[in-house]
Amino acid sequence: MRISYLFNSSTPSSNPGSIQVVNTCDGIASHGHKIILITPNTGKNVSLKKFYGIKNNIKQIKIKYFKKFPLRISYYLFSIFSVFYGIFFKTEIFITRNFFTLFLLNIFKKRTIIEIHHNLENEGRIIQWIFKYIEIFNKKNIIKIVAITKAVKKFLIKSYNVRADKIEIIPSGSSLRFNFKKLKKKNKYKIGYFGSLDITKGSDFILKLSKFDKKNNYYIYGGNKDAVFKLRKINKSKNLKIYESINYGKIKKYISKMDILLIPSNIKKIQSLGGIGNIAKYTSPLKLFDYLASGKLIICTDTKVYHEILTHRKNCIMIKNLNIQNWKKTIFRLTKNLSLINTIKRNSYNLSKRYTYKIRAKTLLNFKIF
Repeated sequence: MRISYLFNSSTPSSNPGSIQVVNTCDGIASHGHKIILITPNTGKNVSLKKFYGIKNNIKQIKIKYFKKFPLRISYYLFSIFSVFYGIFFKTEIFITRNFFTLFLLNIFKKRTIIEIHHNLENEGRIIQWIFKYIEIFNKKNIIKIVAITKAVKKFLIKSYNVRADKIEIIPSGSSLRFNFKKLKKKNKYKIGYFGSLDITKGSDFILKLSKFDKKNNYYIYGGNKDAVFKLRKINKSKNLKIYESINYGKIKKYISKMDILLIPSNIKKIQSLGGIGNIAKYTSPLKLFDYLASGKLIICTDTKVYHEILTHRKNCIMIKNLNIQNWKKTIFRLTKNLSLINTIKRNSYNLSKRYTYKIRAKTLLNFKIF
């Protein structure tokens, strides 16, 4: 089957959305489908296979007219161009995360799968108006709506009267594969964070935590050169090292070095890429699935949406707030109970086998017309 994924973000890049989309395309290709990824002419000048470490050679078309991230009028123009490129490719199934692209594909009566990761708060007024007054989601040619979490599905049903049977919850996944290793007693443990340096996702909290917990070593991998420079300037802890984000194809090496992995998200507000909106109710962080695959101990904030995947003291440790002393005490107590840690680690490692991109792609393409 000929499938086009229309994606309006920089690719290749360390943008979590790009990582997920490319790995989803790789999963689709693994099932024998012909997949093409259509993006703006942005992102690094390197092959998808090399940057992301994927198995298949995914064909990418970068539309040359869009050399910057498409905003304002460029956002709408890119959507129009990407749809016509997909039609030229003789696409049988379109996949997109872009609401205006979905609107156009509906006009052309193209069979489409839409992936939705949050509410429409981040979208412009035109998009919000279109989807408020035109019932697009329930149209026949929209063959599946993929909600990243149960919270997203509930939102769509409540706010847009979307038929529940059109929505399928398909979480993210990981393409990383690790060998499971038990944690052994150490004088100092390596505690890591991989991801955005946005303060709502925990970078500032880790700065403070490392200052209070001198018994362990902390590592942050995320952000570009400028963001890392700014964070290093305010870092007062000798036991905290801060590095730029790692190409996804190389990230396994660095996660493997850690003993404990953190997701210290703000439970009330988590900003999406670009610092827009609040996705705390809906988010399913990509790093969570890589953390699970690594078989490392995961410590995260007790955010309601995380319970869709995680269970406290079974496959992770959840802490109700971002109180520094609580996190320090929890880490201290856990490292005195290696038996509990290794049981939790084993459970998270086993859980990760449900969340691979090959499984995700198969679920994505599993609907009646096939």
